[in-house]
Amino acid sequence: MAGTSGRGTARRRSSGASLGFYLGVIALLFGLLNLALNLRTTQFVEQDISVVEAILKESLSAFTSAKVADAGSRQELHPDRHPSYKLAGLSCDAYGGPSPDVAQEMVYWRDIPADSNHVSPFQKPAVTEYLTFEPDHGGFNNIRMAMETVLALAFAMGRTLVLPPEKRMYLLDKDSERNHFGFDHFFHMEAIHNEHTGLNIITMQEYLEREAMTGHFRDGDGNVAFPPSNRTQWDGANPDEIDTLFYWLRSVSQVVVWNPEECMAVFPASASHEDTQDLIRINSEVNAENVKWEDYVGKPFPIDASAKNRMKENRAGRQEICLYNETLQAAQRIHFPTDHSMSARLLVHFYAFLFFQDWKQDLWMKRFIRDHVRYMDEIQCAAARVVAAVRQKARAYNNANTEGSFSSFHIRRGDFQYKKTRVEATEIYDMAKRRLAENETVYIATDERNIGFFQPLKGHYNVFFLSDFASELAGVNTNYYGMIDQLVTSRGSIFFGCWFSTFTGYINRIRGYHADQQKLPGYEQGIVNSWYYTLPDRFDHMQSFYPVKQAFYAREFPSSWRLLDDWMEEFHKEVDAKQRKDHTF
Repeated sequence: MAGTSGRGTARRRSSGASLGFYLGVIALLFGLLNLALNLRTTQFVEQDISVVEAILKESLSAFTSAKVADAGSRQELHPDRHPSYKLAGLSCDAYGGPSPDVAQEMVYWRDIPADSNHVSPFQKPAVTEYLTFEPDHGGFNNIRMAMETVLALAFAMGRTLVLPPEKRMYLLDKDSERNHFGFDHFFHMEAIHNEHTGLNIITMQEYLEREAMTGHFRDGDGNVAFPPSNRTQWDGANPDEIDTLFYWLRSVSQVVVWNPEECMAVFPASASHEDTQDLIRINSEVNAENVKWEDYVGKPFPIDASAKNRMKENRAGRQEICLYNETLQAAQRIHFPTDHSMSARLLVHFYAFLFFQDWKQDLWMKRFIRDHVRYMDEIQCAAARVVAAVRQKARAYNNANTEGSFSSFHIRRGDFQYKKTRVEATEIYDMAKRRLAENETVYIATDERNIGFFQPLKGHYNVFFLSDFASELAGVNTNYYGMIDQLVTSRGSIFFGCWFSTFTGYINRIRGYHADQQKLPGYEQGIVNSWYYTLPDRFDHMQSFYPVKQAFYAREFPSSWRLLDDWMEEFHKEVDAKQRKDHTF
């Protein structure tokens, strides 16, 4: 249950009142349990025992509710970073603005309280099971992709997610500022933990102190195993040291190597043997049909289609399923390594990897990522200030542009391994002029440091970069600039991006969230007003529905944002019915 675990000394209870309440409830539970035992030993009638059990269950329910409520009073890991944070909303008062009406433009997420009650069918109420993982070694957006995937895996499995130690991240290494990061420096991990009944998130330090240092870990020979050098605090350790920790975790955990290029991570609708066998049967039938992703371009199945049809649409050339079967369900600790020699790397979008037999759980998971796994408010607010400033310049440049509309680019140059996408500015203009009018205001997100490179574009457009808005970024960690760039470009009326770039991909997913929210033309098929300036044959690939296909990282796909809010009431009724069932003996 969310909020049931204390999360280290940084998050102590805010007062002694809740402790007193807990002690009182515990005393009541022991008293009721003793009474129930006495009733049984004295052979009281069955209905009297049932009354006591009902009271006991009601008390347990109240106790659980109190734990969830108490989670909200805990101090956060970094209270200075988001002091006025409110999940599924955006208040910028603590970050230097902008005003609420201006900030609202950035909001694509929804506040759906009933969604927070969902619990995985595999979560065991009396046992805490864990998922640990090794973060990706690539750039930030590759790391983000893998993080989203393991977060979804932990939730789907009903496991407590253990965050890896803070580390220096590739391309986030400006020495004058913080350069060792954990995921909670970019996303509201604490609030995600507190807000969801079915998800717990803890730090590596807490995990090691709670489980390893108390003798709960065993090595392959059955001997008690402790962390390297009995160390529990690994934040900021050098890569070789952290690798030592990860190798040790592999030795004391059930190591899971699921290759997204070869299999789909498949989750039955329940823990029943019948559902597991049904998925195995469906996979065999789909394999027999020789399904190709091209068959579904522009022809998506309904979101509530059968498991077989949805599996066909999301097949992406994979023949195998990585099934969360009874063996894995029984493992207390699961570890996902990142190791090229093992073909172990989760460089995949969560929705292109996880497959749910129950389509309603599939939509729920996509809403969860949309509504809660988003850049923290400081980043959102900084981007909102820049967007407002870009719109102001657009209006000043063209009085007829009363809304301050602008178009945007992500132009990847730097260390990109795909040289065929590293094109000249004249080639970019040749692609852009097919959609952009002369003299449009354009915002460019780029890693190109030679501004002279963009002169061919400046000759046709009113061009701006993030560096033109330094006054809006006072006090903002420069390591956040890439994320701010993504959010600003996501608000362009027309967007041109780079194929093979996960940076561009995430921009398009955010644009998809906005398009679906606003029901823009083509939203039913997930179409957004985005284009590619690289690889002429991919120019208009965002103008049709494309099913997920390999290479997954080359782009994002409409299934991640398309029609996520449909059929919510039906799902919430099922969740509510399950809760009522769980509260009865």
